[in-house]
Amino acid sequence: MAADEDQAGWEYCVVQVDSGCGDGVSVTIICNGKRIVVDFLPIDSQDGTIEGPLIERYEAACLDEDEEEEEAVQQEIEDIIYDVGRPIFARLAPPVATGSRLANLHSLLYPETLSLRFATINGKAEMLEQDFHAEQNYPLPPIKINNDLGLPKYSSKDIQVLENIQGQGEITRVLVDGEKRCCKSGEPFNWEAVEREFDCLRKIARSQHALSIRIPKLTGLVTSADNGQTIGILEEYIPIDLKDLPTLREVDTSIVAHSRRKKWASQIREMVDLLHEIGVVWGDGKPHNVLIHRDTDDAWLIDFGGSWTDGWVDEELMETPEGDEQAVGRIVDFLAV
Repeated sequence: MAADEDQAGWEYCVVQVDSGCGDGVSVTIICNGKRIVVDFLPIDSQDGTIEGPLIERYEAACLDEDEEEEEAVQQEIEDIIYDVGRPIFARLAPPVATGSRLANLHSLLYPETLSLRFATINGKAEMLEQDFHAEQNYPLPPIKINNDLGLPKYSSKDIQVLENIQGQGEITRVLVDGEKRCCKSGEPFNWEAVEREFDCLRKIARSQHALSIRIPKLTGLVTSADNGQTIGILEEYIPIDLKDLPTLREVDTSIVAHSRRKKWASQIREMVDLLHEIGVVWGDGKPHNVLIHRDTDDAWLIDFGGSWTDGWVDEELMETPEGDEQAVGRIVDFLAV
């Protein structure tokens, strides 16, 4: 379910669904700045319960790798949580006052966590409060970053969030020492992508093509205010036209001049060639991951976290030079040049 904002200050978003064979289903929600974990737990007798058939169907779909059925059951679970849980969410996580902002990145990444259990009691769906156990929390990133570039470090409590762009703090626009930056955090769900991005940007920064490849430059590391562990990276913020051209994906070929589209296609191809020359693979090439600089009208490559996107890179070519070449070709076709 997408973020819901059906009344002033109300924000609700499902961010994760977990299930283990025989363990039930656990759904993590961010509601008005608080993390709420809702458990659907199996009991000795599921007869006459709402949760029993849902758990069985979801676990069977996961086991059978039936993505369509898995998504359908997940949506049913999310709808039930929203309908039954709305009153208790309003009490435990009331809407934030209009105009208020998260004071710092730490409060976005590590919100207060509440735990609930969905249960059928006397034929009625209920949400029951339960104690939150520390083992339900998210693990620290497993790998250290090699800071041989001498990047400055900033505590998560010293970074002001201006905009949450993706996930629950995965990508944010932030203010650090009075400067706008893009922050990518490995907590709580995407450490491997952040590590890959850091390694790629670090390699580019140390290469002979550092000034020729237009990518956001690394500007710092983010450390946890709790223990000093590195949990994210800071990058240069690229100014873009948020209204008309936030990414290349929004290009309207019937309006944008052919000469501009041809320039962008040429720049993308040239930069990808330079990346491959120094042993770096873009990894998830697509128009969504190309920004057009608001002031210079030049193409910039972003998102070196890896993976692939159907329609732009075939899965078997994921994170390979061949996959990049395929993406460039399809981007050129998309730009109609």
